[in-house]
Amino acid sequence: MPEVQLLGKTEIWLHGVQLDAADLPEIARTVARTLSLPHDKVFVTDVRDALVVLDVLVPRVEFEAVAGKQDEILEALAEVAGVTIDADAEIHSEGVLGIIGTTRAQASKAVTEAKRMEESIRAYASGRVAVVATGAELADGSVKDTNFEAAVEILGETGFEVVFGGTVGDSERDIAGRIARLAGEGFGLIITTGGVGAEEKDRTLEAMRLLDSGLATAVLAHYTKGQGRHVKDAVRIGVATLGWTTIVSLPGPTHEVRLALPVLVEKLRKGTSPTDLVEAIAAPLRATLPMHHEGA
Repeated sequence: MPEVQLLGKTEIWLHGVQLDAADLPEIARTVARTLSLPHDKVFVTDVRDALVVLDVLVPRVEFEAVAGKQDEILEALAEVAGVTIDADAEIHSEGVLGIIGTTRAQASKAVTEAKRMEESIRAYASGRVAVVATGAELADGSVKDTNFEAAVEILGETGFEVVFGGTVGDSERDIAGRIARLAGEGFGLIITTGGVGAEEKDRTLEAMRLLDSGLATAVLAHYTKGQGRHVKDAVRIGVATLGWTTIVSLPGPTHEVRLALPVLVEKLRKGTSPTDLVEAIAAPLRATLPMHHEGA
């Protein structure tokens, strides 16, 4: 079945749904189950008079898994304790998720259109890059980020549209959430800077693993785990994929980002696999660091 990008339009509005001491997580799980989505990726975000709003925290969906599912969702919700469905209840969403309310016949025609749209969006997104800066010192303004400027200079010269994806602290869930949102907004490449070290606060790779369990990593330098502030045995960078978005985690120092970006561009244009890509990026970075460290 074809997959389509949600492009940031992730809300589902359930009109004509009355609640009386209903379990909101169960409502979310019911909708997720009906749409073949992970149960932990759908949440109720708002409840008003005869209206329930949910948010879908994935950047892509299987088109046929969601198309024409309005009646099935409403019937399933009617079985949830505390939920009453009005006779004129309906489901609304902007963007791709609007297909939930289509008929199966309409959905069949829409699948063909979605494939055409997918190819067009993929081509558009392939030239768009978002750069996300991670770290509490950046999030609170203590330190100025200079990596975005480097990305604009180096990637912009090769024809990429480079956008600042924001600054995120050291929470792996916050980092993962920001990456997922940007992927859903149609960025073919997302670069994170910082948070790849061996200390507890370095959580970028953990965030990426939440999005891609097959995350490819490469070691830049080894440390003695448990000595000093080091709770990990190495500094690593990573390459993940989310749909057709490539996510690359780079170190925080700008001179290392500048070393990595030309290699990244060259290998991406050759269609290099994540495993080979991360090793290619790591090579010039390793040359600047001793591979083995003892103590702090």
